[in-house]
Amino acid sequence: MSDRPSPIHRAVARALRTRIDPHGKPIVDPSILKGVEIDESGIVELWIRPNHPHCPCCLDYLIDLRSSLKGQSGVLACHIEIVGIPDSGRWTAAINE
Repeated sequence: MSDRPSPIHRAVARALRTRIDPHGKPIVDPSILKGVEIDESGIVELWIRPNHPHCPCCLDYLIDLRSSLKGQSGVLACHIEIVGIPDSGRWTAAINE
């Protein structure tokens, strides 16, 4: 297997690098983006810890981020898992419905 990133990996990385959360921090900041996994079939999984977990604009932002990633060429599906905040399961369900 090659160490060279696939086109899907590059498209997702490019999309994430350009995103800024509603409070002015890049989404790729290590305090926000806790993990990314892209499997061979094109399923993208993100683990995110929102900086402002009680802010409704963060929820809307993450729903938009998921839609944007699903629109990338080669991406079959996108799942965002919210971690490190109270009621993270409710956030995860709302974003991925």
